[in-house]
Amino acid sequence: MKIETKVTEITHDDLVILLSTASEGSNWLVFSYKKEDYAPLKSDGDYFEDKLAKILLAGKSIEVNDYYAEGEHYGHLPFKLLEDDNCVCYDLTLKDIEKGLEKALSSNTYIADYVRHIYQDNGCNLDQPEAEAIMQWIVFGEEIYG
Repeated sequence: MKIETKVTEITHDDLVILLSTASEGSNWLVFSYKKEDYAPLKSDGDYFEDKLAKILLAGKSIEVNDYYAEGEHYGHLPFKLLEDDNCVCYDLTLKDIEKGLEKALSSNTYIADYVRHIYQDNGCNLDQPEAEAIMQWIVFGEEIYG
């Protein structure tokens, strides 16, 4: 039997919950974006994660900076080395997020339960280590940092 999981209709709020929870207090994960990608989407009162979500939903990419990388890169996302080749910066699109969530949900492991927390209860039960683990599946295709 073959079962496929398809992620569709990721909302602005879904993205904000995931991105803000994953990055809050993280030692390795830092998001960034190109100012020119946000400029046409700008509105007063946007928090940082709102900006990231708007950029992603507009079909642009954001950057995921891995400060634990020590020059090593994982997964298949486009990347570049930063800061004397210690930090790896990955380009991340909404499609990449969808694929990573699908892979996580299909894994039949604890990570699938973490992903379900995002949409089953509006992220209320998603904690920082869980969100950070989800981001690893999205960016790397697996959990690297445990």
